[in-house]
Amino acid sequence: MHITIAGNLGSGKSTVCKYLQKEYGFEVYSTGAIQRKLAEELSIGILELNTIMAQDLKYDHMVDEATAKLAEEQHTPPIVFDSRMAWKFAKDTFKVFMVVDPLVAAKRVIAGRRETVEHYSCVEEARSKLLERSKLENERFKRIYHVDNLDYANYNLVIDTTFASPEEIGTLIYNKYLSYCKN
Repeated sequence: MHITIAGNLGSGKSTVCKYLQKEYGFEVYSTGAIQRKLAEELSIGILELNTIMAQDLKYDHMVDEATAKLAEEQHTPPIVFDSRMAWKFAKDTFKVFMVVDPLVAAKRVIAGRRETVEHYSCVEEARSKLLERSKLENERFKRIYHVDNLDYANYNLVIDTTFASPEEIGTLIYNKYLSYCKN
């Protein structure tokens, strides 16, 4: 069984996925990395890419179809999907949502130095643009898929990552995942 990890921007999804890969042998599939690479190839920012994606759904459908196919065809090693929408397309997964305070998220994103496609002059600008990006993405998801990816009822586990380390979060997810698989 696979794990899907969705959550707020800057909640630590990618970092926790790397921890799950290193400690427990999961393969990681990141739709965010795919989007950042696409933005870089198009020489635009990630917020601008989201605007384009809202008008041209081919990018979402490409990612979604690849996610569903991979989840169905690969059983071992298990995959942890770092994606806001994989919970909908990857069948029979343990679904996790990570929440974080927006100010902490902004500080994490700035410290993560994704400046090729996510450049912010200060923490407040990062916080504002991350919230705007989240809003645009969720509006797009509601329009395309008729689901609210910010609705906690879609998930098996919701974790606030504001004050926890990636190791604590990863260990908690793994233990809950094992319990879920047994039941």
